[in-house]
Amino acid sequence: MATRNNSDKCHLRSSKLKLVNPQRVPVSIICVYNNSQVLRDCLEASLHAGLNDAPITEFIAIDNTHGAFPTAGAALNYGASRARNSILVFVHQDVYLHSLPALESAAALLTQDESLGMLGAIGIMPDGGLLGRIRDRVILSGDPLDFPQDVDSVDEVLFMASRQLIESEPLEESPELSWHAYAVEYGVRLRARGLRVAAVTIPLTHNSLTINLDRLTDAHAWIASKYPEAVPVVTTCGVVGSQGISRRALLPFLDKQRWRYRWLRESLYAHRLRRRTGLRTVLADIRFDIDQVCEGAGSGPIRVLNVTNRPSSADADYGRIVLPRLGRSFEFRLVPADRVAECILSYPQNQTVLITGVDMETAGSVSALLSGRHALAGFHENTGPWLLIGPAAGNGAGMWNGERATPFAMKPLAGAIAGHGESEQ
Repeated sequence: MATRNNSDKCHLRSSKLKLVNPQRVPVSIICVYNNSQVLRDCLEASLHAGLNDAPITEFIAIDNTHGAFPTAGAALNYGASRARNSILVFVHQDVYLHSLPALESAAALLTQDESLGMLGAIGIMPDGGLLGRIRDRVILSGDPLDFPQDVDSVDEVLFMASRQLIESEPLEESPELSWHAYAVEYGVRLRARGLRVAAVTIPLTHNSLTINLDRLTDAHAWIASKYPEAVPVVTTCGVVGSQGISRRALLPFLDKQRWRYRWLRESLYAHRLRRRTGLRTVLADIRFDIDQVCEGAGSGPIRVLNVTNRPSSADADYGRIVLPRLGRSFEFRLVPADRVAECILSYPQNQTVLITGVDMETAGSVSALLSGRHALAGFHENTGPWLLIGPAAGNGAGMWNGERATPFAMKPLAGAIAGHGESEQ
């Protein structure tokens, strides 16, 4: 076992432990971090809140604030060498785990089914469908699962494998992967050994503040060259081994205009949303815009309501949490569609509320409650429809006045949105 580095953190709970549910298996959670504040606000906060329910949980945090490890694989393999529990969970620093018992229940599946090589909290199918249920920034993503389901790949945000397997087949440490696609590569390798790669519901919030795509293309190219018989592999960040890249390179003009095809598709939905709600409507991925638009949100927390029309057994684990994002407090709640109106009416009118995952019926019923409030609607293929209510909808709406954010045949937003039901003309 590797010598312990004093800069690493390792939290163990092992004395006078209560009996473990036989359907749960204790885990070692391994995280490499480069931002200690993010680690404290997210992953460590969730572990401190949940350890009473899972006291044998081991936490190994690998400090990479000074770049001691050149790749994610190198850092996580080092953490794995220090682990004591039989199931290893690799997780990002900006993740809030809503239920350690749910994590242990997922770990038990690995011990009960020898065909399973790795499990992830979110996986993607060959057709692009997401399986597993997580909150990605402010959006609830994926379809909940009651049992593991095979996927093309799992995302690096959280995945698990047995310690025995990791010891015999460590994570790839190649510099070509750097900090990307190491779970994708591991899944391809395990499938070649006849093991399954699957997703299962593990409730978490990925409170990501940044998007790091540096060298992602290189990582995908390296996997495709090493495993030519396994590609294409669909991932949450694109397709490994896609043959479309070379064809698009021959048509650079058409490639630059590809966004317009999506824009036209999204515009059709935006017009339906506009007619149903009477609200000005934009095309935007609110996951990436939320922090900028909320600079004009005034004081108080940002309320985020994730609407679920298909309740699952994992819903109770999400509860209500408050997480910081760039100096602001965000309060997250998962609510059924029939309770959205009740929540809206309970909030002061001077607070910003973001509602995601709404269908047309819910959007229409909510918009009927918004007389006198600043509000707008939005849509993106990756997030579905959303509603923004309160100061941010008025003060921050000017950021969506560009061509890509303006649906076909609608006028661009110009400054504040002056209340519900403003005429399009």
